[in-house]
Amino acid sequence: MAHNIPCFVAHRGFPALYPENSLPGIQAAIQLGARYVEIDIQLSSRLTPYVCHDDNLQRLTGHDVYLTELGDDEIDTLTISYPQDATRSAAIPRLAAFCQRLAQYPQVTAFIEIKSESIARFGLKQTIAAILPVIDTVREQCVLISFDWEAMMLIKSRQRYKTGWIIESWTDEQSSMATRLQPDYLFSSVHCLPEKLDQLWTGSWQWVIYTVDDCDTALHYAKAGITLIETDTIGTLLEP
Repeated sequence: MAHNIPCFVAHRGFPALYPENSLPGIQAAIQLGARYVEIDIQLSSRLTPYVCHDDNLQRLTGHDVYLTELGDDEIDTLTISYPQDATRSAAIPRLAAFCQRLAQYPQVTAFIEIKSESIARFGLKQTIAAILPVIDTVREQCVLISFDWEAMMLIKSRQRYKTGWIIESWTDEQSSMATRLQPDYLFSSVHCLPEKLDQLWTGSWQWVIYTVDDCDTALHYAKAGITLIETDTIGTLLEP
């Protein structure tokens, strides 16, 4: 990766034009040149990992139900509409289907966020145990990320997986935890970052920020050394 040149991460695929976290959106982002994608994982009641950000599916599907309470057959009937064309929709994909697609693109790295709702409902160990076997064949392409520091500690103890911790705030406590965890990547919302970017915490990790949807802002962060930048508009920012 060239110094000070933004490298864009397709945040939930290409949600500006496709259903978020959908296989069509992820496929479109990769075909446009994305080398990093970020997805979210929730577990069904049968502990099947699905690629979905929300536990409550009202926003995405119009149904006031919880993915973590539904069986696989019920989830497989639900669809998410395209943002600019309500006549089209896409399924909520299983993590297994995503991994099969990822294997076709060995140049792509996937940031896989383990959502807190699934951890809270099923417990940390059971949640991790449901996810790791599914990504095993593509684990070299995967980085497991979470806000949950205990999840990061558990995954790092396996010594087979790259990790990324998502900070919640810019505090001394969070800085100390980052030093303790030593993740491969450290994630932050742009709203959490200090005003002076030369005050970024230093460590062995690589910073990833979210969410930036315009080139000028991306270049501002890249100039400060933050070159991995999540975006919802991957197609626009990767235009030549």
